[in-house]
Amino acid sequence: MKTAFGLIAVLLLASPCAVHAADKEFTETIQLPVSHGTDWIGKNTTVKDTKWWLDWDWKLTDEQWRQAVKEKGEGERLDAKFDLWLPEGVDVVKGIVVISGWGSGNQLFLRPDLRALGRELHLALFKFNGKPVDHGFRPCSLLYERLQAFGEKSGHPELANAPLFLYGHSNGTGFSALFAGREAPRVWGWVSMRPGYTYQVYQPRAAQVPGLVIFGEDDEFFARPSQKENLAIIPTGRKKLDAQWNVLVEPKGGHFPCERTWPLVYSFLRHTFNARVPVDADPCKGPVKLNTLATESGYLGQNWDLAKGDGQVLPIAPCAQFNGDKTVASWLVNAAYAADWQAFQREIPPPSDKPKTPAKPAGSPGPASSTKRNSNL
Repeated sequence: MKTAFGLIAVLLLASPCAVHAADKEFTETIQLPVSHGTDWIGKNTTVKDTKWWLDWDWKLTDEQWRQAVKEKGEGERLDAKFDLWLPEGVDVVKGIVVISGWGSGNQLFLRPDLRALGRELHLALFKFNGKPVDHGFRPCSLLYERLQAFGEKSGHPELANAPLFLYGHSNGTGFSALFAGREAPRVWGWVSMRPGYTYQVYQPRAAQVPGLVIFGEDDEFFARPSQKENLAIIPTGRKKLDAQWNVLVEPKGGHFPCERTWPLVYSFLRHTFNARVPVDADPCKGPVKLNTLATESGYLGQNWDLAKGDGQVLPIAPCAQFNGDKTVASWLVNAAYAADWQAFQREIPPPSDKPKTPAKPAGSPGPASSTKRNSNL
């Protein structure tokens, strides 16, 4: 395996608030076969015999994946790049924000405000890029192997055991949602930002892992196959699975998040971390047993009304006091996050803050009525 591993002292001169000389970054580039990637798996394993673009709760075992690779060949080997950021003055990392670099992931990894939150909560940031991993991967042990390797290089062996928070944008949801479904005991929360295939978020085995899905009202992919169909997936998960998931539609939002989006993501990260990761958790002693949250202990929020559009004032209340349909309402971890969720949905950004949807990539999907979606999101 071709590997390049290096240490970078952090000197972020472009942003004075981000300069912390003791922060450390490590980077590694290895070559991996494309057979690790979700795209390859969807086309070359037993899941191809199902409507895999609709059913993403794949029962494929690691052994079945290995057998498919043996039969079909591992495919081209391409670079996969992994990056770790560690905050200054942290002796023991309490958790890791794991980010698919696809889409907005690279931007998120570098944001000074996320790093400030990492210092406060003693979190590491870990990001990966490359075709074999961008949209999700198998086996899940691939991530743990890289975290163990980075832990040894950085002097933080607890990285191999620390609980995880997952972020995926567009088809990066193939990482954040599917990994949460496979590895629920290790994940305290996950985010799908403008999902490419919205059905990816329907992960029954991640029902008790808090999840946040954010659509952009003006995102062309939100309309494929239809806004109504996409908006129904989280309420379906709530009703059938009692899933601890919530959904938002960013007023006037395009396919990419903008400045007003990130504080809501950080609020979700912070409050789910505080709720699920025990205060005395010590990943130096092994994998952390996360707190299980009782659904009735949270808040509920009325979901966005497609017919009204734009910003909306959505009622929120403790579960026991919520007057709407409790079975489909968004589940919100506590009162503070519920207030942030409500404020985000209410506000309409000024025109200057409206993100632009990038030009349609080559080979992108056809008409909005098409059910199968393109993997180049």
